[in-house]
Amino acid sequence: MKTEATTIKLPIEGMDSEHCALIVDKTVGGVPEVQEHHVELNNRVAVLRSERPVEAVQHAVQAIRDSGYDVPTMKRTIPVTGMTCASCVASVES
Repeated sequence: MKTEATTIKLPIEGMDSEHCALIVDKTVGGVPEVQEHHVELNNRVAVLRSERPVEAVQHAVQAIRDSGYDVPTMKRTIPVTGMTCASCVASVES
């Protein structure tokens, strides 16, 4: 069964010129999990499509940061209720 590709937009900080956009484009294109991509300089985003979005985002963000640009991220805490045993905790953590 084929998995549907997911579209992801990554905001890019520090991408201010065509040259920067070309570097980000080449960088994202080198991420194995990314099937399609393009960079929008005016919107300062990299748009990518992947059938493995979690891995694609992790690897793309790291590659972009390694090339000298930043991808702002947010840390969120989400409350989980109804866990009654250690098995529940293990299921949620995985």
